[in-house]
Amino acid sequence: MLSDSEPQMPERIGRFRILGALGEGAMANVYKAFDPEINRTIAIKLLRGECAADPEYRYRFLQEAKAAGKLTHPNIVTIYDVGEVEEGPYIAMEYLEGRTLEQMMASGEPIPIRDAVDFGIQIAEALDYSHAHGIVHRDVKPSNIISPGESRSLCITDFGIAHMDTMEKPQRTQMGAVLGTPQYMSPEQVEGLPVDGRSDLFSLGVILYQLVTGEKPFVSETLTTLLMKIVQDEPAPLDQKVPGIPPSLQKVIEKLLKKQPEQRFQSGREVSEALRWVVREIDEREEQKAQAKILPLRIKWTAAMALMVTLAMLLGSYLVYRKQVDAMTRLALDSGGSLAEFIAIESAEAVLIQDWIAIETFVNEVQDRQQISYLRIVDHKGIVRGSTSSGDIGKPFRSPQMRRRLMQREGMVISEVARDGEDVFDFEVPILFQKKVIGKVELGLSQAALNASAELTLYTMLALLAAVVLTVVIVAYLLAARMTMPIKLLKQALRKIRDGNLGYRISETRNDEFGQLFAEYNMMAEALYSAKEAEPVVDGTADTEPPDLDDETVRRPEYAVEEAAAPGETTGAVSQDDEPTIILLASRTGRGSDGKED
Repeated sequence: MLSDSEPQMPERIGRFRILGALGEGAMANVYKAFDPEINRTIAIKLLRGECAADPEYRYRFLQEAKAAGKLTHPNIVTIYDVGEVEEGPYIAMEYLEGRTLEQMMASGEPIPIRDAVDFGIQIAEALDYSHAHGIVHRDVKPSNIISPGESRSLCITDFGIAHMDTMEKPQRTQMGAVLGTPQYMSPEQVEGLPVDGRSDLFSLGVILYQLVTGEKPFVSETLTTLLMKIVQDEPAPLDQKVPGIPPSLQKVIEKLLKKQPEQRFQSGREVSEALRWVVREIDEREEQKAQAKILPLRIKWTAAMALMVTLAMLLGSYLVYRKQVDAMTRLALDSGGSLAEFIAIESAEAVLIQDWIAIETFVNEVQDRQQISYLRIVDHKGIVRGSTSSGDIGKPFRSPQMRRRLMQREGMVISEVARDGEDVFDFEVPILFQKKVIGKVELGLSQAALNASAELTLYTMLALLAAVVLTVVIVAYLLAARMTMPIKLLKQALRKIRDGNLGYRISETRNDEFGQLFAEYNMMAEALYSAKEAEPVVDGTADTEPPDLDDETVRRPEYAVEEAAAPGETTGAVSQDDEPTIILLASRTGRGSDGKED
């Protein structure tokens, strides 16, 4: 809000109709207005009454308009018109709806590192353009950087204390004057030394540090201590604040925050090029992470082949195994049934004449067979007369309670029982004499041999399955790896194009679809190369190698050094926000640019 001492908001400024107040600065008020001639909403900065009466303030205000009016850049707010009305001089400029970088950081919304680096690139390019036109902003800070709408583009505004290096007029800035917002000032600004574009780059380093860490590099409760920290102290290392920060980004910010201007980047272009390499490093990191999450085609194809072969082999092995076990089981049942019938026939006469001694002798002879688990011969009264277990002789016959009947044929009953932890085939066969039942035989044959044979078959099938699947996996992997080699080759070629190497070609020739794809790539690269060659030559070198961030070689600054003002003169400072603007006047006895006392 405007203070009570200020005049009320005007209804019009020149031809512009005032729509509302946008803000109040140290020396000017900013209004939202409408230009009827071009049918456009604009922003107007009007110099405040007491400032307009001061020749120094008026000069700086007009200086800003003339300086910024020369700049036409997508990341710098455009000046449309400059003039004077009864209320004072004004500047009509581009109206941007959006948030300042300060508001974005204060919102608490996390700003990804890649977005922060992209912001730095935009600011660096805008500053490089401004510096190339001899204009140093000298108050680069988040509140002077606007992000219009929902886009990620930025615009630098408020060249309120911009200094234009020109020989047409003697400089009005005196030696020792410090203009700027404290926490974003460069050491040479704090010390009142001449500044050039490298001072703006220091401020950019402060902004990047804050974007990445969420904290300002220099913080203090008192202004004096803050200024001393800017001049003397190094900020906390970024990797301590943000573990995992790209090393190249840390080097860029550290170089921007060097105390000596000659140790920093010497131009905004150098900064933007270095930050573009940071973006590539970040993108490559993300690509590697994405690749780690992506299952390669050779693995997918190998796994698919192995799965299909495994399922086919399992099904085939199961069918073979079941057929084999069923065949062996039928063979065992047929063999056991024949043996039981043979015993019944051989013991019929002894049972008929009740020659139990002969029965016992016969049983003893038969039990020597290893596969026989038990054998009992029962008379017509149900009394056991012969048995492999002597305790059963003379006792009534009792059939096993836990039995599972398998089949019955011609009086023979075949069952499966468990006896002493062993699976046994049980055969009950009647003893006949002249087709009359005079007793019965119970024969138990162990399934141990059958189970051992079945297990051997199973293990053989599993070994065969493993051998076949392993062979398929190896062959499929090698084949898939060979098939993905052209993809890697094409990927490498596309990266070359991305990095600006338009002369790269794929030399491999293939008589397949990949060969056609390579040919299409080469034609595309040739077209891009031809189009690039046809473009007019622009001053600058290709960004083919990453900048050496550790090179501290002193180079000649691209910007003219600010001329010294006469001792005793005073200067003013302006700001379009409520942050404090510092004006320090050096005494007559102070340190000059040569390091000696004046």
